[in-house]
Amino acid sequence: MDHREEGRRRGRESAKEKANGLPKQMEEQFAWILLLWPSLEGQDIGKLLRNYDRERLACEPDFAQFPEMRGLIDRHVGEREGFREASGLDETAAAFHYSWFYLLWRRLNAHHVPYWEHAPVTDQCTNVFFPEGNEGVTISDNRDLGVHPRWQSWLGDWRPDNGDSPWCSIDNWEQGGSSSAIEMDEEPECCFPCDPDELCPAEEAWDDINVRIEFMTRYREFWGPGNRIWIDRHRNAVAVEKSNCRVAYRRPKVSGAVCITACSYIDPEMRGFKQACIRKIMEAKGETEGDNLDWAFEQGAHQRYQRLCKLTNAEAARPGGATLLGALEVVADEAVPYPERICLGGQEDPHNCVPTYSMLQHAGVMTGPRRRWLYRTLEDFDNPHPITTKKLKLLLGEGVEMQPEWQADIEAGLYDLGPTTPPVPQSH
Repeated sequence: MDHREEGRRRGRESAKEKANGLPKQMEEQFAWILLLWPSLEGQDIGKLLRNYDRERLACEPDFAQFPEMRGLIDRHVGEREGFREASGLDETAAAFHYSWFYLLWRRLNAHHVPYWEHAPVTDQCTNVFFPEGNEGVTISDNRDLGVHPRWQSWLGDWRPDNGDSPWCSIDNWEQGGSSSAIEMDEEPECCFPCDPDELCPAEEAWDDINVRIEFMTRYREFWGPGNRIWIDRHRNAVAVEKSNCRVAYRRPKVSGAVCITACSYIDPEMRGFKQACIRKIMEAKGETEGDNLDWAFEQGAHQRYQRLCKLTNAEAARPGGATLLGALEVVADEAVPYPERICLGGQEDPHNCVPTYSMLQHAGVMTGPRRRWLYRTLEDFDNPHPITTKKLKLLLGEGVEMQPEWQADIEAGLYDLGPTTPPVPQSH
């Protein structure tokens, strides 16, 4: 195989999907990071980005430890060539497409004191996986995406089967993902471009989750940060908690169920490391636990995560297994005040000091003859209300017939029958 030409093909395809609107996105992101890291003021961000992307291509991995990466350099170079050729954009744009995320979280985040109160983020997304639901494998999801105009183009028409979420199919090894980074984190030793998900032996890992765990632990400095749910074909699941260079795995405690949420770690060592990094920020800012917003946010996110685990395990322990509505109620939880509650409905967090809302929720029975989803989205961005005030919609799985009890629920007003025509693809 000609790796360079294969790279060009990939780059051209990627340009067709991602290049539209990229210059505007770059402008917004360059301005955003100056708010987040004021110490970057006066630096040429485009030059930083280009130099970092070149550095990544020149950083040769230890092939004795990572033999799967042999020969990849030609493909990566070819991808950038193909992307620029098909998009008509320059080297900075190509570097943004391939290396912006890595520059932010692996390089800049490791060396610059952040001011999240100036560059707010509202993502506190949540996923739950029940392999032993009473009707089949059952999942639930809550997305806190932030009230932002870019989501308006697709949220109103979103539904669980249109490909926006990779975990809307039980045949995916990833069944959930949420943001979770550590401020002032460690920087990996090697920055060579690598997608360990692509290199992991797919069939072996799909048959045994421990194969994926072993492989991804070896490659731990090349992926993340973030929290994930992984499964194998046998419905064995594990919750993954990841920083730049560290990773922890949380095995199920009740009926194989696992859950994740954002901005926190349950693993004691991971959480201890995160708190130590926040203390470095406190020292740099001259603040204490009593007035540091990062510390307050971490404490709140941890309360949320602990409550999520409690609710998940309680639903998993239900006689007969988790129900579809029970799974939804876990991620729609608003029974306690912020920050412990799972579902946001206009609360103010320590960083943002502005109301934030859950934007999308769904739960699904993913296997068996009763496959279906219940879902809802926050549709009115100008006058937002808690998502739990929105009526649920029912979407039947392919080939699944309406059941009398579901029709009775519709007639009783518990939910509406959602659209059954194929969705129109949206760019977002």
